[in-house]
Amino acid sequence: MTLEMETEQERFEEFIRTFKDEQGSTVYWSRVQQMSIDDESSLVVDFQDLIGFDNVFMAFATEDPQTFLRMAHNALVSILKIEDPEYVGTIGHDGLQVRIINYSENVPLRHIRSRHIGKLIRISGIMMRASEVKPLLVNATFQCRVCMAEIPQEQEEGRYTEPPLCSTCGKKTPMKLLLAKSRFIDWQKVRIQESPEELPPGQMPRSVDVVLKGDIVDISRPGDMVKVTGLLQTTPDFSRRGGKLATFNVFIEANGVEIAEKEYEQLEISEEDEKAINELSKNPYIHEKIYRSIAPAIQGHDEIKQSISLLLFGGVDKTLPDGTRLRGRSNILMVGDPGTGKSQILKFVSGLASRALYTSGKGTTAAGLTAAVIHDADSGAMTLEAGALVLADQGIACIDEFDKMDPNDRTAIHEAMEQHTVSIAKAGIVATLNARTSILAAANPTLGRYETSWTPQENIKLPFTILSRFDLVWVMIDTPNEERDKELARFILDMHQGKPTKTTDETAPIPPGLLKKYIGYANRNVIPQLSPEAAEAIEDFYVGLRKRAEGGAAPVPITARQLESLVRLAEARAKMALRKNVTKEDGQAAVALMTASLQGVALDVETGELDIDRLVSQESASQRSARTAIINTLKEMETDGSESEVELLQRLEVKGLPRERAEAIIARLVEEGAVYRPKGEGTIRLPPKS
Repeated sequence: MTLEMETEQERFEEFIRTFKDEQGSTVYWSRVQQMSIDDESSLVVDFQDLIGFDNVFMAFATEDPQTFLRMAHNALVSILKIEDPEYVGTIGHDGLQVRIINYSENVPLRHIRSRHIGKLIRISGIMMRASEVKPLLVNATFQCRVCMAEIPQEQEEGRYTEPPLCSTCGKKTPMKLLLAKSRFIDWQKVRIQESPEELPPGQMPRSVDVVLKGDIVDISRPGDMVKVTGLLQTTPDFSRRGGKLATFNVFIEANGVEIAEKEYEQLEISEEDEKAINELSKNPYIHEKIYRSIAPAIQGHDEIKQSISLLLFGGVDKTLPDGTRLRGRSNILMVGDPGTGKSQILKFVSGLASRALYTSGKGTTAAGLTAAVIHDADSGAMTLEAGALVLADQGIACIDEFDKMDPNDRTAIHEAMEQHTVSIAKAGIVATLNARTSILAAANPTLGRYETSWTPQENIKLPFTILSRFDLVWVMIDTPNEERDKELARFILDMHQGKPTKTTDETAPIPPGLLKKYIGYANRNVIPQLSPEAAEAIEDFYVGLRKRAEGGAAPVPITARQLESLVRLAEARAKMALRKNVTKEDGQAAVALMTASLQGVALDVETGELDIDRLVSQESASQRSARTAIINTLKEMETDGSESEVELLQRLEVKGLPRERAEAIIARLVEEGAVYRPKGEGTIRLPPKS
């Protein structure tokens, strides 16, 4: 050991013993004293703390990172030999590690170059796949099969080598590996891919393999956002058959791993930003300012923009005492005519959210959305690769052309929408990955344009199992209106001419950069609690609507799923103003949004009542009761020996079913084969029982 390294080691030991955090506690010294109690083999050191203590470590780590890491390791061992020699003897000198995190040299994945080889760098991205954990042989003890002598040997990185000759008898014979006297460490290889927010538009994402050893294996799983500090190493490229290329593949030998648990954890908010955010939250027009800042290039759709702004903030995730998890994130579906700005809204949201993915339905598969099991060419094993919903964990997944997805692929997102997990059982791999993702989807009607006389189910052709998982469903109909059309034309033409669009000072849009930080700050620091007043406002709305359906006389207007949606929306609105409590006003605003959404998709035009069956079923409750009345009347006529359609219509009119409506429903029943006309137009009957 050189004199310079001895000096640096002494300084590092002093750092561990004396460094104090902002609260004045010696954090690293406390961790060292706890290591044997907690059975830990590594000490995690924040590099910014280290260079704050002595800036000489910055140059040392940059110029000779391998020596720097060895020095840090020796310093830890030296301290523990004095403090807890028994623990060092148990775990072994090589079993102890200093893990560096928050290193200064941040390198984007696509900017890794040959100059970084052998250097200590820090990368960030999403873990795409992870191999199984395997034992790596570090120190081997071989035994000669002739003289039975034991020969210790240190293994080369990534290679299994046994001595060619016995050092005792000198004979060349195959050696036996003594497993009990050899030392293994855990080994795992993972692949890190660029995060969506760092990916330049139109570019393929880059990835790099990372080798994990020791106690940092298996601490993260596919879909996690990770930051890795380690040495950039190379391995020869054997991809060309018949010979070696002069090119090399790079990989990172990880030293420290950080896992970003939350969507906005890596968003840097300065003191100036925090001051601006708090100032903005006090504005009485804050809610209007935020929703007007959502896709300001699109005119109108105020209620839809309000709901999207609530989706960006999100409610509060809850875990009940029995372990049940209640999601705090909302899902929204927009269904509408072409040219109403659905895709543009989705693109804007995918750029505004801190972690968001944009995908189009036609080019999306079930494996691409959830997770895929693939064959690893290096190890030959089957590995799990995360899909879009897992990559957007703690973020937003924007799915355009939702109706164009293959129905079999679309069913893959059922679990992710409600349970916020993705479960995989393929090729012997059984796993559950996190997919805590809000889904913002856009779909076109079946015939291209929304037909108002049809039910939403007929217009959308989506299974009710998916439709019921959307908190809000919005219908965007392009109807001609001279005044509105003139306003829209003026807005678009002014925008193309570079003129300022019409707005007021109080509700002027917030710049996207500040809004992104505002949303991040709210999600990181504000956990609103539902107040009794807000709960009462939501309860009154829910119970008031449900009362109409008591006794089965009226359609069911709203279900418990919409009740939970109201709570999420009210919590998100409180977050928008950085409030710790959900007020009555928040509850009423959530009720107003839910009512507007239900009016668009669940209003039975025949009865004027809200009916959730119109959304999740192909017919409303009133249509279903009319069908039942027709079938029952036909059964009565069958008993009386009558098959007259005129008599059927007369009997139905007596029961309160208007003639025109009865004729329309009979025509549909004939199309479906539920009834038929055996002798022409004048007669009608039920099909014979098989």
